[in-house]
Amino acid sequence: MLRSKNFTLDGTSQSLADASPNQHRPIKWLRIESETGNAAVLVGTSTLTATIYGFSVTAGAAASKDIGPFGGGECPFNLEDVYVRGTDTQVIHVTYATL
Repeated sequence: MLRSKNFTLDGTSQSLADASPNQHRPIKWLRIESETGNAAVLVGTSTLTATIYGFSVTAGAAASKDIGPFGGGECPFNLEDVYVRGTDTQVIHVTYATL
């Protein structure tokens, strides 16, 4: 199933599980896009800080980043395992696929 959410950041490290009504959501594929005019969004795990992160997503649709897709019935991580950090009130677009 494909799902999309807008996610408003609060300036701290936040789990993307907040973007889903079901806090435990195994995912096969994830795309994160930062709206044009925003600062870069940092993406990582629960240890995410301003200096410790996996990758950043710069603003604009062309700069979106994907994790996956993973083949077959594989859902190797959950939405709650992915953390983001950006400027307070910044909006990102999150699209993900579940089984």
